[in-house]
Amino acid sequence: MSKFQRIRGMRDFLPSDAAKLRHIEAATRDVAGLYGFAEIITPLIEHYDLLAVKSGEEIKTRMYVFNDLGGRKIALRPEFTASIARLMATTLRNEPKPLRLFSTGTLYRYDEPQFGRYREFWQSNYEIFGSKRPEADAEILSLTHQLMRKLEVQKFWLKMGDVGILRGLLTEEEVEEERQNRILQLLDAKRWEDALKTAKSFKVSTKGITTLKKIFAIKDRDPSKVLQKTMKVLKDYESGVNAVENLEEIVNLCKRSSDEMDILVEPRFARGLEYYTGMIFEVFVPEMDISLGGGGRYDKLVEMFGGESTPAVGVAHGLDRISLALEKQNTPQKILRQVVALVPIGEKAVPKAVELASQLRKRGIHVEMEIMGRTVSRALQDADRREASHAIIMGPKEIAEKKVMLRDLRTRQQRLIDIQELFKTLER
Repeated sequence: MSKFQRIRGMRDFLPSDAAKLRHIEAATRDVAGLYGFAEIITPLIEHYDLLAVKSGEEIKTRMYVFNDLGGRKIALRPEFTASIARLMATTLRNEPKPLRLFSTGTLYRYDEPQFGRYREFWQSNYEIFGSKRPEADAEILSLTHQLMRKLEVQKFWLKMGDVGILRGLLTEEEVEEERQNRILQLLDAKRWEDALKTAKSFKVSTKGITTLKKIFAIKDRDPSKVLQKTMKVLKDYESGVNAVENLEEIVNLCKRSSDEMDILVEPRFARGLEYYTGMIFEVFVPEMDISLGGGGRYDKLVEMFGGESTPAVGVAHGLDRISLALEKQNTPQKILRQVVALVPIGEKAVPKAVELASQLRKRGIHVEMEIMGRTVSRALQDADRREASHAIIMGPKEIAEKKVMLRDLRTRQQRLIDIQELFKTLER
């Protein structure tokens, strides 16, 4: 056995797994087109300081960080948004708004490998820059709903909140932003009691603590009821009320977009990234307790990188996790391998087979030619194993008649046809 092994937390994608991943990736690209998003590609590595801005303590401690040969502190990207915000602050700063941007690729975090969590993982990313209106938030949510439907993910729901609900209360309680972040980190980890203890240690008033407890206790499957209850609890905190009203408008727009959208509003909801300023959400399925994706609004991020004040909202979808969800739900991933096996009989048939393979490929037909010198029966067994749709068999007799034997490997039927008919049959 070779001493060279795969690095822990990384994966090799064998052909069937790679095909599933590319199928999901193609769907994300299709949805991007439906909503008018333009694709951009950013580097895998960035300056550490860029990626550390507002990433949150958990992500900062899990980044792959190193010094390059020039002594610069560099990191592998743990998410897309910081790189895109850098672009918005520099190259794209004068582009007309709104700007809809899409990206997809690998990200890196030094997490403990476990179900649905890898050190190299795949995401698709959609971001809208330039609009602070709730229509932009609703579009990101609608896009997410459409992608899940397109991939046939079953029984998924969108968990929604607004960081302004809790930040509004804490700001009016005169808790500074860094301390607010510590409370939100605890909430993101679902450590409710620790969050309350920390709030008390930051001199949040008795009324504030009581209000937080009431917010934490609000639960209902009906978004309207949750919003009404939250509004009532926050009546003495104007900033919090404004956040609830904004969330209500977004929820209403989502329902207009699709009455099938399953939304769960949770006012105590928090996410790990510190740059969120408004609506936040994640996607879940019953079979998994980890999200398939998530995002929200971050109106101050571009400004932090030296750009102009630019409102923004976006979402990242975990392609690996979507694939896991489809497996858990036993949803067949429709990966049809449209390839034809070409089997020459004998050495004299090889030159004509090479010529035919070239003609087929020029017509966009995928061809795998037999290059091992095996018998026809062994070559057909191999074509079956590789899930080819058809096999083309040609020997001296077929070549003399300017015909080939075309075998359908799914129905097991075969027939002798001329070359022009072969082209028409396989191009259908």
